[in-house]
Amino acid sequence: MNKVKAIILAGGKGTRMKSNLPKVLHKVYDRCIIDYVCDACENANIDDMYVIVGHKHEDVEERLKLRDNVKCIFQKEQLGTGHAAMQAQDYIEDDDLVLIVNGDMPLISPYTITSFISFLEMGNYDGALVSAVFEKTPAYGRIVRDAYGNLSKIVEQKDCNEDELAIKEVNIGLYCFKGKYLKETFSKLDNNNAQKEYYITDVPYYIIEKGGRIGVYVIQNPAEAQGVNSRNDLSIVTKTLLQDNRTKHMDNGVTLIDPDNTYISLDVSIGNDTIIYPGTNIQGETIIGENCIIGPNSTIISSTIGDNTTVESSKIDRASIGNDCKIGPFTYITKNTYVKDNTKVSSLKEIHND
Repeated sequence: MNKVKAIILAGGKGTRMKSNLPKVLHKVYDRCIIDYVCDACENANIDDMYVIVGHKHEDVEERLKLRDNVKCIFQKEQLGTGHAAMQAQDYIEDDDLVLIVNGDMPLISPYTITSFISFLEMGNYDGALVSAVFEKTPAYGRIVRDAYGNLSKIVEQKDCNEDELAIKEVNIGLYCFKGKYLKETFSKLDNNNAQKEYYITDVPYYIIEKGGRIGVYVIQNPAEAQGVNSRNDLSIVTKTLLQDNRTKHMDNGVTLIDPDNTYISLDVSIGNDTIIYPGTNIQGETIIGENCIIGPNSTIISSTIGDNTTVESSKIDRASIGNDCKIGPFTYITKNTYVKDNTKVSSLKEIHND
């Protein structure tokens, strides 16, 4: 079986964000954009990840430094997606499969990545890319197919003619190539386009030109294709992620009184028959037991809550609360504090463990 490596493109400035912060460090609820992308790759059993960094690369490297399976590679000049991917070519072996993914796609799922790689392997393609079909086409490159339905080329929106702009199928920025073909293609890339950049989207064209086979995998859930290029995009992906997570918890037996006003991190575990009231934020690796009542207007961060416990209008930050407890209202329990079973913590209290 081929080894799969990932190149994650995360070096752009994100000009439209109008921020001093690198785009991939903006948060979707309680985690950075780049965290979601790296987690998706890791959960798809990709062990080696090469993150291409550029603008304020020190900040991105600092964020990722605790990930043993991630190597950051500095792209001194931002000359396009193709040029960015080239920075990792010394780490690519001929028999590798190389996944290339935009670092600003926090909704991409491990399921899509594993299904896409299986699609390439089962079809015996030399490379493949993921497309999505939209009724209202976003500002992405268009997938141009030949008379037989095969990929002919990818045209970036700024380079499209009128007919190409009418195409509803777009390239979302997720590719996989056999290492040998990818490395051979790098030497052929040029910047003869409107942006004067080296496009990764030219790689499939050169592989086809050489007689190789390129597959197109149409994503099942187009929402995963949403990238983040602006604050509006950030709000869209945050809303989508939170709603999908709320639905998962409700399907698992948790009652959310007002789902749209309840905020739950992806890492949170909640037991059956627990009720969450509006205005509640549950972040980090929090574990909440069964038959609890949480909220309204409570904040719980990376804490453990036992069964049959009530937390009313309070904040619990990196603490542990036992079973059958009553916390609040207006109580603040801080780091490393342990509240024993059957304890009542009255209102307007601050408890901490120095």
